[in-house]
Amino acid sequence: MMAVGAGVAGRPTWAEIDLRALHRNLAWVRRHAGERRVLAVVKADAYGHGAVAVSRALVAAGCEALAVTSVEEARPLRGAGLDVPLLLLQGLHAPEEADEALRLDLVPAVGRLDALDSLEAAAERAGRCFALQLKVDTGMARLGLALDQVTPALERLTKSDRLELVGLMSHLADADDLASGTPSAQRARFSAVLAQVRAAGFAPAWIHLDNSAGLAHGPTSETTAVRVGLLLYGADPTLEGGFGLDPVMNLYTRVLHAKNVPKGTRVGYGGCFEASEPTRILTLPIGYADGLPRAAGGRFSVGVRGRRVPLVGRVSMDLAAVDVGPACDVEVGEEILVFGRRKELVIPVEELASAVGTIPYEILVGVGPRVPRIYVGSYGVD
Repeated sequence: MMAVGAGVAGRPTWAEIDLRALHRNLAWVRRHAGERRVLAVVKADAYGHGAVAVSRALVAAGCEALAVTSVEEARPLRGAGLDVPLLLLQGLHAPEEADEALRLDLVPAVGRLDALDSLEAAAERAGRCFALQLKVDTGMARLGLALDQVTPALERLTKSDRLELVGLMSHLADADDLASGTPSAQRARFSAVLAQVRAAGFAPAWIHLDNSAGLAHGPTSETTAVRVGLLLYGADPTLEGGFGLDPVMNLYTRVLHAKNVPKGTRVGYGGCFEASEPTRILTLPIGYADGLPRAAGGRFSVGVRGRRVPLVGRVSMDLAAVDVGPACDVEVGEEILVFGRRKELVIPVEELASAVGTIPYEILVGVGPRVPRIYVGSYGVD
């Protein structure tokens, strides 16, 4: 077990990161990906789980490549000795990053024609080739080459002896909603672009379109890789459930204060909760600065002693309150499961997200930096 961040003894709210669960989820992804390679998305500090530790665990378990958003996110991974292919999902944020990106052996996703200039210039200065992937906009309308820019990009790559096309990618806009019809249309456009690329004489090793939701509904037939994030962390991007994944982050806190209150007692800012009978209120040292949304009060329940108890009143920046009822003798220092798994009790992060009208991605990355991460399991395969 390893802790990263403030010590648990110093502040009794922590996130347990179960690397054994991560390995099991990676195995699930592999089974559903078939022969495709796995490109693990570890952007945003591995969705709040800790990018270096998670990346080490994934690579030790055989993950073939990693993806982050930027050179800034890539630096600590290379500094940690991780030498697998490392994709920059947003490419370069500025031309000045090209030299460092090449030095770190990063693979930019190129979604603008002018980005090729910066890459080629850096490659010329270094006297070596720059590996890249083309990112094509097939319907997301954010990053990526327009469909009519694919031919000019391929012509440019054909003429260059410094730029090496190693991948083709796009991003699904509605993979979690098959009824929308958008995934089918995007897959058709991607297939057409892939045919263009191959007709131009290129054979990129990395061909990927499916994100976590896309893989959950069945990977695109022509692809050679899947690009997954949320599934690895044990959450369901479709919110349909039934995938049998294990939560990797288990968020805990301990009771900071406990008091019995009479009927009519109002709790928290604005007194928006009023006890309808004498009861016991527990105050927890966790708030929206730690990843428990303000709106969770009155809409979500946490776990204590293997059962669920409701959050009451407004969640503040640092504190939250729960009502355990008049007969409960829970005391200061007892452990509370906010979400994740503890023994037989499972509180899905998706449930918290749904309660406050958001998505599990936002909940996971919202677990703040003052919450220490405690790593359980080894970096290798247990």
